Amino acid sequence: MTLSDFVRGLFGEPPIASPSHPPQSHPQTANPYANIAQGSGWTPRRRRSTRRFLPRPLRRAIRFLKSNWLSFPLFAIVCFLLGAAVLPYDSTLRLGVRWNWKRLVTGGRPSEEWVLRERPEYEVDWGRDVGVVLKTGYGTRGRVPAWFESVRGWGEVVVIADYEGEMVLGDGGERVVKVYDMVERGLENPILGGLLGHKRVGKYERLTAAVGAKDEELAGGLSKEFGWELDALKFIPGLEFAYQRWPDKKWYLLVDDDTFLVETSVKRFLGHFDPEEKHYLGNAVGDFRARFAHGGSAVILSQAAMRALVKENPKALKTSYLESLDEVWGDRLLAKALIRVGIYLDERYAYLFNGEPPRRSKIRGDRMCSPILSFHTLPQPEMMRDVGEHFRNVTEPVFWLDLWKIYGVPAPWRWDPEMTKKTIKDPKQREEMSRIVLRDVKSEWECLAEYNRRFRASTGTGWAWGKPEPDVCVIFRSAPPFESEVDAWTLDWDYVGPVDEAVYTHENVASAQDCMEKCTEKAFKKCIAWTWESSTGRCHVSPWMIVGEEVKEQDKVSGFNIRRVRKLERECPTFDGYETIGAGGITASDYTSSN
Repeated sequence: MTLSDFVRGLFGEPPIASPSHPPQSHPQTANPYANIAQGSGWTPRRRRSTRRFLPRPLRRAIRFLKSNWLSFPLFAIVCFLLGAAVLPYDSTLRLGVRWNWKRLVTGGRPSEEWVLRERPEYEVDWGRDVGVVLKTGYGTRGRVPAWFESVRGWGEVVVIADYEGEMVLGDGGERVVKVYDMVERGLENPILGGLLGHKRVGKYERLTAAVGAKDEELAGGLSKEFGWELDALKFIPGLEFAYQRWPDKKWYLLVDDDTFLVETSVKRFLGHFDPEEKHYLGNAVGDFRARFAHGGSAVILSQAAMRALVKENPKALKTSYLESLDEVWGDRLLAKALIRVGIYLDERYAYLFNGEPPRRSKIRGDRMCSPILSFHTLPQPEMMRDVGEHFRNVTEPVFWLDLWKIYGVPAPWRWDPEMTKKTIKDPKQREEMSRIVLRDVKSEWECLAEYNRRFRASTGTGWAWGKPEPDVCVIFRSAPPFESEVDAWTLDWDYVGPVDEAVYTHENVASAQDCMEKCTEKAFKKCIAWTWESSTGRCHVSPWMIVGEEVKEQDKVSGFNIRRVRKLERECPTFDGYETIGAGGITASDYTSSN
């Protein structure tokens, strides 16, 4: 039998006759029915297809595809998915299929009803059930005392670093905290025995020698130069050490020394999950090959996930030790280790984790009424202490919108007669800020046409040509009543924050009024906040807003898309028994009373 005959047989086709292999008749006779008449008992048998060698389910599938050929693409897709499913967990093909499948079938956001439940589904005792791994380094060790001061009552914490030592906390030395050198612990692993000449190991040895010689200047310089490289060597041994120290904890939290966790929000969040299931939670970053939880925003692992990584899969752990010598980011190294044992980052809750300080946290339209779990980028000890003081008396989960109340900044879209003095209240001042000055205007009619183009549908506006100087057209808007968009204008403030690729910048914008209209026009439906720079004429519009603080440039005016913010606030979800949202004191009436 030739290969072509076998393939044709799969689909029930007869073999192709060839000159060298002509069809053979039965040796007894060319007419088998004649033998029947003679009583020989021989009966002709139909030539059986080579499909008889295939499993019956596959034969049935082939028959189905022959009669339903349009189903073949679906069959091919199913075979492709099944093939991807048997590949290793960290296979690029499997990761790509999983990534696109998740994007295709995952619709909407999970319910946040758990936030407002009086009793969580899974009780969490902070001291008994949660272990915190605080990651620091020699160059940033000065942050650790401020971290402990800001998060009082956080139960059991282990401090891991790239050096060994002790820290005395409190003015009276009430507590001594040991710092464990996880880089040394990791290099003691036998699997790295033949790689101790690696350049990253050499850098660690230089830092260790400088620390041992008590050369603070040299050690600090080396830590600043390559401390971030040594950081990748702490993750795996640090988590392994934490599991060996606390094998019965329900939850393990990995945080940086400039990360602040909102304990009330995190505790309620963890009460939503079963720790005996494999959970890997955090702020998702990276491409499909290794989606990982951003370490600065905090990483959360359940008991089952830690057990699977540390105890049940030593081979995957050894591979991670080898990769730690070259991996740039330790949080990505951790994600790769978890992927090898079949644990992927749960991205449904990524928006709850935050990588920015409170006043610069980007409050987007899709998370205004969601809880916030963490803050990051608090490098100075006084910044960490300040955040700790603001959240000291918080007893309920904190929502993104609560930041305004917690920091004592009135929300401009909720009009309050006691608004901060920086708000533009003076009608004359508001009128002055809204003027547009056009030069080289040749006639009064040209000025009028420009006025009609800009404010044809507006009321309370005016224009003047030739004043205060020839060929100058001044278009102005009289001060509108309170509780309008202009009430949200704030001098020397910035509600947009640092400009990045998501912020759209308009050049040569003549006034704050024009900038506000750029934000409210239909062309940019997602705009929430705007900032106008009077010195440069730039107008920045963004799909978020920040609490912000006073700016030093003294040439900025900032505000909101009032209608959009109020609409988003009114759409905040409500649940049975809903009375308040967050410790900031935002109540249900706040959401329903906005105009």
